Amino acid sequence: METPDLSTPTRIDPRVLSRELDTLLPAERIVSVDSGNFMGYPSQYLAVPDEFGFCFTQAFQAVGLGLSTAIGAAMAQPGRLPVLGAGDGGFLMGISELETAVRLGLPLVCIVYNDAAYGAEVHHFGHGDEEVDLGSVTFPDTDIAAIARGFGAEAVTVRTVEDLQSVEAWVAAYEKGTQDRPLVIDAKIASDGGSWWLAEAFQGH
Repeated sequence: METPDLSTPTRIDPRVLSRELDTLLPAERIVSVDSGNFMGYPSQYLAVPDEFGFCFTQAFQAVGLGLSTAIGAAMAQPGRLPVLGAGDGGFLMGISELETAVRLGLPLVCIVYNDAAYGAEVHHFGHGDEEVDLGSVTFPDTDIAAIARGFGAEAVTVRTVEDLQSVEAWVAAYEKGTQDRPLVIDAKIASDGGSWWLAEAFQGH
């Protein structure tokens, strides 16, 4: 069943984003996924060539391990494109490791599903009809692309499918063997109201 496109002029549906990136990025990849509300999207939509192409940090039950995990996966399998799926909260927790990726010259793609919040907590704390103060788990929009450039990475802000053209240029250089800088995709995503897997995980809590 096809899901509705929740994109707006300023925010892209995370499912649309993930499907488009699955097409744009080379198939020979290793996908690492941080923990959070977003994590169903890279897990569902980014295909991997085999069981060695997927690295999941959820076993540690912690947010913020994705970037360091993706760097480790890149070092372990240098013949594959390393791809990270992370939320904005988790990515910012470990963003200092972006300097490591830049220094090592890793062609690492970081997809940041940016909803200006700890998305899982928003949906968890806000569950039910009562009014809840979500100030502790939401925050002003962060220009993650600008921060990434400060570390020396390439970066693009994505609000629409058209914004992904910059990704095509980065991939072209990667396929020529001339890409030695990480790419951070600061994707401003539309809210799905809480992903299906999250709703199931929170049943009874």
